[in-house]
Amino acid sequence: MANRFFLCIFLLFATESMAQNCECSAVLATYIQKTEANYAGFQDKVTTQTRPRYERLLDSLRTAARDLPGDKQCFQLVRAYKRFFKDGHFQVSFNTPEVTVPIRTISTDEQQAKSYFDAHVGKLHPLEGIWEIVDGSYRVALMRDPQQPDKMAAVVLAAQNKKWQVGMVKFEAAASGPSPYKGIYWAGDLTSSERTFPLEGNLLNVPNSGYWVRQYPQKATPDELAKAQQAEEEFHVKAIDKQTFYVRIPSFGISFEMVDSVLKAHDATIRNSSHLIVDIRDNFGGMNGSFPAILKYLNTNTFRDIHSHFRSTPDNLKAEEAMIDRALTQGWISAKDAKPWQESLAKNRLKVGQMVEYPADTMSYGEVLPYPQKVAVLMNENCYSSAEYFVFYAKQSKKVTLFGNHTGGMMDYGNVREHELPCKNFELRLPTTRTGWVDYAPIDNVGFQPDVQIPSSEKDWIKFVQNYWQSK
Repeated sequence: MANRFFLCIFLLFATESMAQNCECSAVLATYIQKTEANYAGFQDKVTTQTRPRYERLLDSLRTAARDLPGDKQCFQLVRAYKRFFKDGHFQVSFNTPEVTVPIRTISTDEQQAKSYFDAHVGKLHPLEGIWEIVDGSYRVALMRDPQQPDKMAAVVLAAQNKKWQVGMVKFEAAASGPSPYKGIYWAGDLTSSERTFPLEGNLLNVPNSGYWVRQYPQKATPDELAKAQQAEEEFHVKAIDKQTFYVRIPSFGISFEMVDSVLKAHDATIRNSSHLIVDIRDNFGGMNGSFPAILKYLNTNTFRDIHSHFRSTPDNLKAEEAMIDRALTQGWISAKDAKPWQESLAKNRLKVGQMVEYPADTMSYGEVLPYPQKVAVLMNENCYSSAEYFVFYAKQSKKVTLFGNHTGGMMDYGNVREHELPCKNFELRLPTTRTGWVDYAPIDNVGFQPDVQIPSSEKDWIKFVQNYWQSK
């Protein structure tokens, strides 16, 4: 797995320095040039059959881009270009120039807020209530803004951050329309940014902020609380009962050393448990390098990887070198671990313009453990990238049953790299590797399917698995 140690990491590197040019035609031209020159899936997506449609799209986009500035209107054209490729790892974004929005103050406290909510029962906006962020660092009264009735304002009632005082507006959102509501959020350092506020019952899952839980006038249910708390949890393990051990991996952005050290501390318990549950729900990916620490408990034979290809281009090679340098500088890997990666880079430099094959690797373990006898992998549609690679390995074990829903379907092309564009407000991230299964069973937009589907009405997936095993 040496060549794929960081196959799915989303690290952002600018690959070259370019003069600032924010005319839409120039921005679009660079997106097209960078994609055609560096995207590992380009030859698969633009074929003899699809090229006429691709060329028609380019003609229409170039015509529409004339005389447009490099702004949000131009970004809609960029998104139309991206959609042609139907690849979640092909990523474009537009960064609105930062504007500092002053923080307002609204005079209220918890008792006044509760009196307001009690007096307006049955007439409250869906967002209104007293909310607290999961880690308890902020508590707010989210209510119709008395200064701007078309908005909802989250007024601070308590904050651990000393920069925030009672009465300051933590975030505001439009009062009209359905969820997700759009608005502005002020971070802990008092800077502002545009956000969306998706309402899920008594939960608000604010991007880059996390879950907020309603406390009043209605209180979040135990299931809602569990969902919010689970989303905040990091890698952890526990014995559920004498037969079942549970491993929760919400992200593969953790090192082999961390996973290995935790599992070693519980090795005796795992080796004496009949059942093992590995929960990777909502795992967006990370590093393949952490897999071996847990795969030893799943092993029933040799785990076989699949070959892949790296698109060797000047841009991709420069980005790969920057990735290695940063990994070493920040201590993600040792010099010893980096050596095969550096050797691979050196070989790829000799093959510019080619799709360079990385041979399939294998992982062999010295023994097949008698316990655990059965392993459940819990997965859902929010499992992407290296989480899907883990499922690919897990499927090879005779001990494993996949439970839940299909994975997200975003691993045909990986090893994402960022490319600098003429206008700094625009970003482009492209996959540089192509996975071998594209030739016979692509998973993009499809995902891996579970062996046992868990109904959407089922709240306790762990109990579902235990009942399933008992019935067999």
